[in-house]
Amino acid sequence: MAAPRGPTTSARRSWLGPLLAAGVLAAALALIGLGAWQLQRLTERRIENAALAARLAQPALDLNTTPGLRVQEYQPLRVTGVYDFAQEIVLRNRAYREQPGVHALTPLRLAGSDQVVLVDRGWLPFLEADAAARAVYHTPAGEVTITGLARLSQSRSMPFLPADPTPSPGQGRLDAWFWPDLPQIAAQLPYPILSFYVEADPPAGAAPLSVLPYPTHDYDLSDGPHLSYALQWFAFAATLLIGSLVLWRQSGRGRAARTR
Repeated sequence: MAAPRGPTTSARRSWLGPLLAAGVLAAALALIGLGAWQLQRLTERRIENAALAARLAQPALDLNTTPGLRVQEYQPLRVTGVYDFAQEIVLRNRAYREQPGVHALTPLRLAGSDQVVLVDRGWLPFLEADAAARAVYHTPAGEVTITGLARLSQSRSMPFLPADPTPSPGQGRLDAWFWPDLPQIAAQLPYPILSFYVEADPPAGAAPLSVLPYPTHDYDLSDGPHLSYALQWFAFAATLLIGSLVLWRQSGRGRAARTR
């Protein structure tokens, strides 16, 4: 007795074709979904940028006349006081125009107050990063008024990023930090500090790097890559659908030619 024969080629094609079509359609829908998600991200970014631009346009709040002020990230501020250069630290891995360096973070004692706020005075070249080399930039020695933006404390957000050691009484003072982690930095200072720091404004009319430390701001009001990413995902979906349709038509013509 002859063994039962498997499904014929035509039978296999009867279910393989719809299965492939469903897979192509599912993949195309997934790609279109990714494109729509990027457009949603673009809308959210534009809303956030509009809110940030409005905040940046606000007049600077005076820290000396508003004690206990609660601020938002990038809130314009003005502060008058005297720098404590003996307690200055630097933030590592800060680049300016692709040049490696650090940012000088210096306590400023508010005039007429016992409050202290950290001020990011700006960028210094890497070779000027150690305490002895940057002593030449410890100016002015007297009272100074600066404007800048409020920045909130930052710490390591992902395990693979560099981490700062936790200051301890036996460890000694840590001069170079990766993150402006204000609670950790405050642990090695002889006085309490405010819960935010001030990122100083670049000097008006000064050419870049004509003044050191050179203050910089790192906010970005552009649309970012979301629109280009969305167009890429939509292009991938269109390519998949059009390519699959062309292959289907070509295979159909081939089958028709073989049956003649």
